[in-house]
Amino acid sequence: MSHAPVHNFSGQTALVLHRSPEIGQRIGARCDRLGVRACLEKNALDIRSARDADMVILDIDTTDDAMLPWPRAEAPMPLIGLIGSESPGRLAWALAQEVDAYLPVGGLGNLFSAMVIAHEVFAKKAVRRAREADIARRSHHRLDVIRAVLALMEEGRDEALALKQLRTLAMVERITLEEAAIRLLAEGRTARGRAR
Repeated sequence: MSHAPVHNFSGQTALVLHRSPEIGQRIGARCDRLGVRACLEKNALDIRSARDADMVILDIDTTDDAMLPWPRAEAPMPLIGLIGSESPGRLAWALAQEVDAYLPVGGLGNLFSAMVIAHEVFAKKAVRRAREADIARRSHHRLDVIRAVLALMEEGRDEALALKQLRTLAMVERITLEEAAIRLLAEGRTARGRAR
């Protein structure tokens, strides 16, 4: 049975993007109880302060892409969206921005829960994106694997033996099959001789 990780946000910084000073103060007070330093921004996030933030709490009713210093859906930290009007258009914007957790303005007492959810969702997105990037990188080098197998076959091996030797090289060197193919092709006959 797996257990949910325990979150402690003490010492972290939250940028709060909201035009209402009253709501900003309420969020700040709630953050203060959690040991989180809240910085209220009214119009747009500054790229320098955004780099130092651990999370962003934003008003999805008034925030737009131009107020955020990153491309759409590429926030470098967890996003918590404050929901006020529940306008379909604004919710669609938040979904397109890939906000990680949502919190009704009337439910600020649940900020800790929203922080936990946002950080967990953000971490899972990072893992997924890294996996997708690895798959794309491997797909990009699939042709190198074919070329390496063909190069080994030119020396009289059949395709099964050539692929087996390439896999052996990858295992011995503790690298991916694609990396082994690139190395073998770069080193030419010397590497192919080692793969025998």
